[in-house]
Amino acid sequence: MAEAPPPLSAVWGGAEARAAWRRYWLRDTVSGLSDTALHYGLKALPVGLCSVLGWWLGQRFGARHRAWQARALHNLRRLRPDLDDAAAARAVRRMWGHIGSTMAEFSVLPRIWGSDRVAVEGLGHLEAARATGRPRIAAALHLGNWEIVGPTLLALGENGLDVYQPPRNRFERRIADRVRRRFADHLLPPGRDTARRLYRALVEEKRGVVLYVDEFQDRRVHAPFFGRPLRLDGNLARVVRLALMADAVVIPAYCLREGHGRFCVHILPPVRLGPRADRSAIARGVAQLDSIIAAVVRRHIEQWFMLHDLVLDET
Repeated sequence: MAEAPPPLSAVWGGAEARAAWRRYWLRDTVSGLSDTALHYGLKALPVGLCSVLGWWLGQRFGARHRAWQARALHNLRRLRPDLDDAAAARAVRRMWGHIGSTMAEFSVLPRIWGSDRVAVEGLGHLEAARATGRPRIAAALHLGNWEIVGPTLLALGENGLDVYQPPRNRFERRIADRVRRRFADHLLPPGRDTARRLYRALVEEKRGVVLYVDEFQDRRVHAPFFGRPLRLDGNLARVVRLALMADAVVIPAYCLREGHGRFCVHILPPVRLGPRADRSAIARGVAQLDSIIAAVVRRHIEQWFMLHDLVLDET
């Protein structure tokens, strides 16, 4: 649901009301108009050039955020101890390039979806999942350009629902809605009734579901756990609960950048977690899926959007 604009009377209200008014009418307006101009400027570029420009901007400005840069290097050394300091620094620099390209490519996504710029690996795994006759849940990751995973599965014949987080800024929301309108009837914002809606989609409507299991929410990256204690909250646990309740198979899927404006969507073998939905079964399912996605993220760490947000020392 769109945020209601604060009335002018909020200026004479309390500190919280004044802050909300300033953020909505001043800060969001300035940043939103700037983002809108940048979006339409990038939209006019060829896809490859747009991606190259985003790469350059990401590498130029990403490392300037010292806390993010330090955390990314710290995490990379912990997760990939096989890399020496020089290789780790190069990987983090490439991470900023990947992030910059992904942000820029949002402006040209309609030209990427369904084009020959997207290859698919693992079609046999998707066919194996379909052959089970069970509902299907795609457990997706924020790797490469993750915005390509859902539309690619749709293009492959999966009639699914994709849960997404609408931007808070109203200008950014308008941009996102315009870009995604081609798939608007497949998008579901998070909310109180989302779990019930997803269950109905799986069991009654015979539709698939796409959930990103490495989400950043409540100021933390929930998964992969990378040695942190397993928790039964977050999207990874939601995928497990849904799969157990609907007797669905889980299909890990992710996108990797193969070049500027070129990608490959990888579909892994389907995972069946078991028939029971008690707490111990949920914990086992979370551990099983975590081991799969953690291995994928480690292999492609420089393309992971969450590396600079992950806090490994949390308990």
